[in-house]
Amino acid sequence: MSDANSRGRRDRLTSRPGLLGAGVFGVGFSGLIDVLVLHHVLQWHHLLSGIYPMDTLAGLRTNILADGLFSLGMLLVMGAGAGLVWRAERRTTAPLALRPLAGAAVIGLGVFDAVDAVVDHALLDLHQPLSRGGLFNPHWLVVSVLLVAVGWHLSRSGPASEA
Repeated sequence: MSDANSRGRRDRLTSRPGLLGAGVFGVGFSGLIDVLVLHHVLQWHHLLSGIYPMDTLAGLRTNILADGLFSLGMLLVMGAGAGLVWRAERRTTAPLALRPLAGAAVIGLGVFDAVDAVVDHALLDLHQPLSRGGLFNPHWLVVSVLLVAVGWHLSRSGPASEA
């Protein structure tokens, strides 16, 4: 199959709104997993632990409230992404290709993690893992970039090979 023909088939099977929706869903999913696992279960840090201390009752209450509001926000982001994918699926006669959608979602995961490492941890100093001054930030950023690369590969390997 020629490259132009392959690209045309990929465009028909994925749709930009569907890919955007999957990416938005991935961002929300990553944010929700981050807050549930790192903030609530492992209690490494909280959303605002760089501003409000975790070792006072007032600080902990503020941090848990911020984490809860962030969780609700991430649920809304996930819902918006799922709605965009659903809408894209409803507007096509053929089912959307799964691999490009999954790839876009994984890209969204990596984008959220990269923004979290750079903006929240490094620039704004909102929270640091284990209160160790960002010891894990470079590693988190590397994992984020790897997630984006895996998502990109997955999204590009889909419809042409599924034909």
